Amino acid sequence: MLKHVIFILFLFSYLLCQAQNDSINNLPESRFNLKLSSNSSLIYPGISAGIEFPVHQVRNQVWIVKSPSRSFYRRRYISGNISWYHHPEFHDNLYLTAEWIMRRTRSGGFTSEFSAGPGYSRTFLGGTTYKVSDNGAVTIIKNAGYSYALITLGGGFGYDFSMKKRIPVSVFSKMNLISMFPYNSTLYFRPVLELGVRYSPSHNY
Repeated sequence: MLKHVIFILFLFSYLLCQAQNDSINNLPESRFNLKLSSNSSLIYPGISAGIEFPVHQVRNQVWIVKSPSRSFYRRRYISGNISWYHHPEFHDNLYLTAEWIMRRTRSGGFTSEFSAGPGYSRTFLGGTTYKVSDNGAVTIIKNAGYSYALITLGGGFGYDFSMKKRIPVSVFSKMNLISMFPYNSTLYFRPVLELGVRYSPSHNY
C-alpha cells in the first residue's frame, strides 16, 4: 500500500508543478512561504511545519456604489507539510501531506482559504507492543504502528501584515479534517485545529 501512496503523492506533485509552470508568470516575483503552527487534534497537542510555493495570482477590484474600489488577491499555492500530534495511550501520528491551497487576501489584510490534498500517515502505538510466536516466545515490537493513506480537507481565516505594514508575516487559524484509510476496513476521520504563523522571506507587492 505504501507504494500506491507514494505514487499518488508523486502524481499529485507532478500535476501541480505543471500548473506552476503554466501560471507562474502571473506573479510579480517568485517567492515562498514558511509555515509553523500548533497542530492539536481535539485536545491532543501537536506541531506542523511546511512550505508553500505560489502558482497563480490574480488581483481583482470590486466597485461599490458611492465608495472607492476595494481590491483583493486570489492566490493559489502548492504546499508540502510534515505534521504530528500525540494522543496519550493511543498513538503518535506523524503524517506528510501535499496540498492545493486557494487563498483570498483583501487589501486590508484579512485572509480566507481552502485546502485539500493527499498524504501518508504513520502511527506509533502508545503502549508497549508484544508479539507471541507459534512456539510461545514473547518479544517486544519496537516502533509498532500502522501506515495509512490520507486525505486532508481544511479551511480557515487569518491576517496578512504585509498588506498594510509591509511586514512579511501572517497569522492564521485553520480547521482540517484528516481521513486515514483503510482503518479496520473503514475510514477514520479526525479534526485537527491549526494556529500558526507564516513568514515570506521575499514578500513584495
